[in-house]
Amino acid sequence: MKKYETFDHTADLGIRIFGRTYEEVFVNGAYALFDLLTDLDKVLKTFSYKLRVEAGDREELLIRWLNELLFLFESRGYLFKEFSIAHLDQTSLEAAVGGEAFDPSRHERKTEIKAVTYHQVAIREKEGAWEGKVIFDL
Repeated sequence: MKKYETFDHTADLGIRIFGRTYEEVFVNGAYALFDLLTDLDKVLKTFSYKLRVEAGDREELLIRWLNELLFLFESRGYLFKEFSIAHLDQTSLEAAVGGEAFDPSRHERKTEIKAVTYHQVAIREKEGAWEGKVIFDL
């Protein structure tokens, strides 16, 4: 099963996220975010970072999770490639993420993502698997 696919959306970029489980949608969504930002094959795991996110429902939780990861990239230069979820329900998530700091001599910036938007956000179970959808503001 592929982790995600992209689709064009007026001046933005959408992703469809695939997973065998609800949890895998969050892991693969985070992977997609960083895969679009840089070449993940060049990212090492030199540190781990723990985070907790809360929201009103699962769609908002997905948006807040991805926006928190994007914030850590934009504010601290953290690139993540490993995502381990310790707790996940409909309104909260606790995870450990692993990666390294952005190094311009080794990491290229592929896509400039400003934010993860609430426009058309969705998470649903479909034919025994899970699928999510988010739009990135470019």
